[in-house]
Amino acid sequence: MLSITEQQFELITSVVYQKLGIYIATDKYERLQYKLENMIHRGFCSNIDELCEQLIAGDNQCLLELTDCITTCHTFFFREKEHFDDLIADIQKSHHSDPIYIWSAACSTGEEPYSIVMSLLNSGISDFHVVASDVNRDVLSCFNEGVYHQNRLLQTPVPFVRKYFERKDDSFWQIDKNLRKYISIKKLNLMEQIIFPRQFDAVFCRNVFIYFNDESRAVALRTIVDNLRKGGLLFIGHAEVLFTQPQNLKKIGNSVYCKI
Repeated sequence: MLSITEQQFELITSVVYQKLGIYIATDKYERLQYKLENMIHRGFCSNIDELCEQLIAGDNQCLLELTDCITTCHTFFFREKEHFDDLIADIQKSHHSDPIYIWSAACSTGEEPYSIVMSLLNSGISDFHVVASDVNRDVLSCFNEGVYHQNRLLQTPVPFVRKYFERKDDSFWQIDKNLRKYISIKKLNLMEQIIFPRQFDAVFCRNVFIYFNDESRAVALRTIVDNLRKGGLLFIGHAEVLFTQPQNLKKIGNSVYCKI
């Protein structure tokens, strides 16, 4: 097992917080140790001392590798499905004249943005575009490939599977490549200043804030709200609560907020 000193844990978690806004408490160190072991076993560096030396030296490649190691998470298609229904209802009620513009922040391997696209198309809505972003290069590469294990499809309605997926083998499915024309994939860090050329009608940032503390959550929220139009919707995870939400956000549903 990888041996890590308290000082090394503090160094690594400090870098993760400063660069990614992710706060790792001491009771999560065992999980962090497991992820660091995987990173070292992949051959990027030979041991934890070398990793820490590279971080101290400000090695950008080391930071990218650490980012990919820390931010890998599990997701699946049509997670918290009612949010997609809420989005459709809002679009149909608002009678938008311009194309719908949606941001899937922290999109991981693409299940969320693809679920948005399939839901909108199935409802007869086709004039839209989804910007899908994540800070992790590895998950964006998987997203771009569009091949998913069958476990990711367990919550996907059967008609959607038949229409939008093609079986590759006994365990993996390829999503319809035509859906990619509705999506732009970007590598973005919510801790950095992000200004899009146009404000979004809806932003999905779900099951992300649970990894932030109050300070980094406020930074990410400010970035999101600044890029959300007045009347636009913000969707967060069902397990998340905005204890200190911006004054221009009003809760209107289960983990749904509206910019006022």
